[in-house]
Amino acid sequence: MAGNSEKPLQSILEKVDDAVEDGETDLKSLIESFGNRAFGPILTLVGLFMMTPLGAIPGVPIAFAVIVITFAGQLLLARKTPWMPEVLRKVKIQKSKVDKARRFVRPVLTAVDGILRPRFQVLATGPATVVAALIAIVLALTMFPLGAVPFGVVIPGFLIGLFGLGIMARDGFIMALAFILSGGAAFLIVRLVGAISLPF
Repeated sequence: MAGNSEKPLQSILEKVDDAVEDGETDLKSLIESFGNRAFGPILTLVGLFMMTPLGAIPGVPIAFAVIVITFAGQLLLARKTPWMPEVLRKVKIQKSKVDKARRFVRPVLTAVDGILRPRFQVLATGPATVVAALIAIVLALTMFPLGAVPFGVVIPGFLIGLFGLGIMARDGFIMALAFILSGGAAFLIVRLVGAISLPF
């Protein structure tokens, strides 16, 4: 869908707006609204939401981590049409929360949309997406402990969002940036996880 539009990020948020038009939707319905081209947009959407106040709501980071793992796993299996577990219908997304998240990220949307374009596509297709999927799964796993830290999921969320953007826009430059930053972020994520006090 958005990968071929002039403003892919804003197109994603418009799709979310449509989904919550009646005041509320659930994660499974939202994901299904993207159809068979949901992989890139949903990874991007997860990344965006994890960098907003939505990422600080208890339980939301874990729900989004499950989404990333499920989606990235299906990328590894070369599945054409995304499948999501029925349990995600229990995760509700309210329009008020989406509006707040949209206001939070709106200032950067136009700038990012302006630099996205198909280029160096060898880094955004084929084997590169397999590697990106593997890294996204590892990043999603870190969101389970980091969800206990206020805005602790911002770093993995940002990187997952970058991978989603690269896949969605077939932009190898963005993918290369995500690969490079993932290596540097590993150190910060390990430090954050190590700083969490365990209950035993």
